[in-house]
Amino acid sequence: MDSNDLNNFELLSKIIKEGDVLVDIGANYGDYTNHFKKILNGSGKIYSIELHPDTYNVLNEKFGNEPNISVFNYAVSNTNDMIPFYKGNDAWTNNIIGHDTSFRQNEKIGDIQGIRLDTLLENEARVKVLKIDVEGAENLVLEGIKGVYDKVDNILIECHLDEDWDEIRNMLINEYKFKCINLGNNEEINNESGRAYQCFCKNK
Repeated sequence: MDSNDLNNFELLSKIIKEGDVLVDIGANYGDYTNHFKKILNGSGKIYSIELHPDTYNVLNEKFGNEPNISVFNYAVSNTNDMIPFYKGNDAWTNNIIGHDTSFRQNEKIGDIQGIRLDTLLENEARVKVLKIDVEGAENLVLEGIKGVYDKVDNILIECHLDEDWDEIRNMLINEYKFKCINLGNNEEINNESGRAYQCFCKNK
């Protein structure tokens, strides 16, 4: 866990309340899921979603018996079909885009069930936070919330690729009408803003 995560935990602690619905996309070994769990104190609901089966198994061992936490081995994307996934340099960098952030090709591991968030979350009345850390598939995840974005209060997202930034920025601030802050410099993101590695977005 790095200083960015600690700062994000402090930010999220100010807005999350008991009873909220929270979604950890790219949960890895569960740092954010665990933080959510502590705040909710057995209330509300947490969706904890991890791509790699081995990492998912660790996540499920930690949280699978918690009554308010649902752990899924899915690839969150813009489709509900099976899709390929690829090996990263470590457990934090596996992804579904087939290359790393330097565009070096990654080895295919296999195929995994894709899921759109507007399918997974269709029965939720409100979602307090979507946390998105998906190693370059951010635009695909955001395409998959088209049916539920108006029910999402906040998005915390890491944006890894310059090439996708225009599309990501346009979806967030123009199509979905979120107000977004670059957490690196605390400036509001507009149509001219360069890529924010981490940004926090509030539904207007």
